[in-house]
Amino acid sequence: MDADTVDLRSIFDLLKRRIGIILVCTALAVAAAGAALVALKPVYSATALILVDPSKKNLLDPETQLPASSFDSLRVDSEVELVKSETTLLAVADDLELPTDPEFGLRLGMRDMLLAFFRIAEPRLPTGDEALAAVIRNLRDSVTVQRRGLTFLIAVTARSGRPAFAARIANAMARTYIGQQLDAKVASTLASAGIIKDRIAAASATVAQSERAFGEFVDQNLDRISDATGRTDFAQLRNEIASLNAFRTQSGAVAESAEHSLARRDWEAVAASLKDEAVRNLDRQRVALLGSIAGAEEGSEAAFDLRSSLANVETQLGDAAARAVAGLRQDLATSQGRIAALRARLRTSILDSDLPSEILTGIYELQQTAEIARAQYQTLLTRQKDLDTQAYLQVADSRLVAEATPPDAPSFPNPRLFLLLAGLAGLGLGVGLAFLVENFVGGFTSEQQAEAILKAPVVSAIPRQRPVRHEDGEALTVADSLILAPLSIYSESIRRVRIGIDQAVRRNRGNRPPEQGAGIVIVVSSAAPREGKTTVALSLARAYALSGMSALLVDCDLRKPSVHRMLGMEASEGLLEYLAGGASDLQSILTIDRGSGARIVPGSRRSDIATDQLVAGTTFARLIAAARMNFDIVVLDTPPVGPIVDGLYLAGMADAIAFVVKFSSTPQQEVKAAMASLIGAKADDVPILTILNQQTNNPATYRGKYAGYYAEA
Repeated sequence: MDADTVDLRSIFDLLKRRIGIILVCTALAVAAAGAALVALKPVYSATALILVDPSKKNLLDPETQLPASSFDSLRVDSEVELVKSETTLLAVADDLELPTDPEFGLRLGMRDMLLAFFRIAEPRLPTGDEALAAVIRNLRDSVTVQRRGLTFLIAVTARSGRPAFAARIANAMARTYIGQQLDAKVASTLASAGIIKDRIAAASATVAQSERAFGEFVDQNLDRISDATGRTDFAQLRNEIASLNAFRTQSGAVAESAEHSLARRDWEAVAASLKDEAVRNLDRQRVALLGSIAGAEEGSEAAFDLRSSLANVETQLGDAAARAVAGLRQDLATSQGRIAALRARLRTSILDSDLPSEILTGIYELQQTAEIARAQYQTLLTRQKDLDTQAYLQVADSRLVAEATPPDAPSFPNPRLFLLLAGLAGLGLGVGLAFLVENFVGGFTSEQQAEAILKAPVVSAIPRQRPVRHEDGEALTVADSLILAPLSIYSESIRRVRIGIDQAVRRNRGNRPPEQGAGIVIVVSSAAPREGKTTVALSLARAYALSGMSALLVDCDLRKPSVHRMLGMEASEGLLEYLAGGASDLQSILTIDRGSGARIVPGSRRSDIATDQLVAGTTFARLIAAARMNFDIVVLDTPPVGPIVDGLYLAGMADAIAFVVKFSSTPQQEVKAAMASLIGAKADDVPILTILNQQTNNPATYRGKYAGYYAEA
C-alpha cells in the first residue's frame, strides 16, 4: 500500500485495540469536568439592548430631520466604544457603589493569600487611584458590549454571581451611556450658543458702526448735497435730529439718575433729578412730616400718627417718581422713534435726490454695509434664540429598547456543553495517546511500519490464532495447526515465512564456505519474552518436515525452555548432559515429532550455570556442525536477545535469522535495540527476516476475501 494512502480499516483496528486508553481518557476528562462543575461558582448573564438612531433630530422643526447615511454604520461602531469607555465605567461604578461591593470591590488575590498563609509577605489592598483602577478593571471584565450584526442595536451584557445584580449592571451601563450622550448634546448646544453670543456682540458693534458711518458721511457731505440738489430741508432735518438726540441724552441721564435714587429711597435726590411738580410737593410734605416727628414726644399717639402719615407720603412719593420715570422712558422711546423716522426720511430724501455720482456711490456703499450688518445681526439673534431653546429640547440619539431582566439559569458553566466539550477533549486525547502508543511508545501495527522503522523485510504477518482442539475435545497448541489444520490462515502464514527464508538463503548461499555442510541453520529470536517465538520455531520446523525435508529443532533457551511443554512431553536432561560432555552422540538426545516427523532436541530444567558458556563453547559448535551434516534445516529456538545474551552467540552461527515481533505489543525502541544487537552479532551476509506475530486484523480480512482458500482451524 502506498505510504500516502489512508487505511481506514487499520485506523479502526488501532482504535479497537486501544479502546481502553480512549475510554479511560474520556472518563477522566468527564470526571474532571464534573468536579469542576461542582467547584465552579455559577455566573449569570443579563443583556440590555440599546437602539442607536443616527438621524439628526430638531424638535423645533421636525421636517428637517435627515435620513440615515452610509457613514451611520461607522457611527454605531463608535457608539459601542463609548458605551464601554472609561467615563461610563467610572459613572456606573460610582452609581452602584462597586468599591464596597463584595464581588467587584477590592479583595485579596490568590497570590496574596498564599503569601500571607505561608507568612512570606503581608497582604496589602490597593488604595487611591490604584484601588479605583482595580474596581474598573473588575467591572470591565464582567461587561461585554457588542453590536448585533449590521443592525443599529447594541447589546450590553453583564455577568455576575447574582442574577438581579447582573441585570442591574447592564441597565446601569445602558442608562448611564444614554444620559452621558444627552448631556454631551446639551453641552455642545450651549457651547454653540455661547459662541454665537460673542458673535452677536461683535455684530451689534458692527451695526452701530455702520449706522454711525452713514450718519457721519451725511453730516460731512450735507452742505455739498444741499448745494448739489438745491434743497434746504436737509439741514433742518439734521438740526431736528440733533435736537432730539440731545433731548434723548439728557432725558436718559435724568431717568438713570432717578432710578438709582429711587432704588436707594433717596427722595431728595429723586425730586431734584425729576423736577416734577407732584414729586416736589410730596417731597415738601415729607420734609414737613419729618420736622413734626422730630418735635413730637417719642412713643406718643401723635408721633405714631405722624409716622403713619410719613409712610403714606413716601409711598405716594415712590409711585409718583415711578410714574415720572416711566414718562421719561416713554418720552425717550418716542424720541428714539422720532429720530429713527427722521433719519429714514433724511436718508430717503437724499437718495431720491439728484446727487453727484461720487456721493451717490459712497452713500450706496455705506447703506449696503449697514444692511448686511443688520441682516447678519438678525440671523445671529434668531440662531441664538433657537439654540437656547434647543438646549432644553434635546433628545438622546440612543434609547433603551429592552431592559435587562434577572436570568433564570446561569450562563456559566453550562453543564451539558461543559461535559460535552470535556468528553470530546478526553476522546481526542485518548485517540492521540492511542496513536502515540501504537506508533512510538507501543508496538508495530503494520508490515509497512515495521519495514520502515526496522529497515528489514517482513516476510509474513502471522494472525492471532486460537489453539486448535483434537477430535476428542482436548485443547492443543497453536503450532498443532500445521498438522491438524494445514489449510488454515495460520498454517499458510508459516509457509510464507518458510519461503521467505528459503529465498533469502538462496540469494546468499554461495557466500558460505563448503566445509560448513549443506544444512541451513535458522535462528528464531525476539526482543522480549512472550512474543510467540517458540511457537513460530516449532511451527517452522514442522513446516519444513511436512514438506519432505529433514528438520531439527533445538531448544536453545537453556534458562527457560518451553518446547517440551508444547509437545506434551517431560523435560529431558539430554541437551545439558550433551553440552556438559555427558552424552556420547547427537542421536541419543533426539526426539521425534510424531505429527510431522521433525527431530526435536527438547530443553530441560533451568541451567544452574551461566548458559552463555554452554552455547559459546566448542561442544555446542560441534553440535551445530553435526546438525548441519545430518539435517537439511536446523531451527534454533533462542532466548530473547533483550534480557539474555545467549541469542547473540547463536546469531553468529545462523544462515538466516527469523526475528519475531509481537503485533502492537513490544515497544518499538526495545525492538530496534534488539535488532541492532543482532546485526552486530551476525555475519554480514546473513539476512534478518522480521515476522509480525499475532496480528489481530488479518483473520477476519482473509476469511472475508479468501473464504474459499482457507479452512477454519
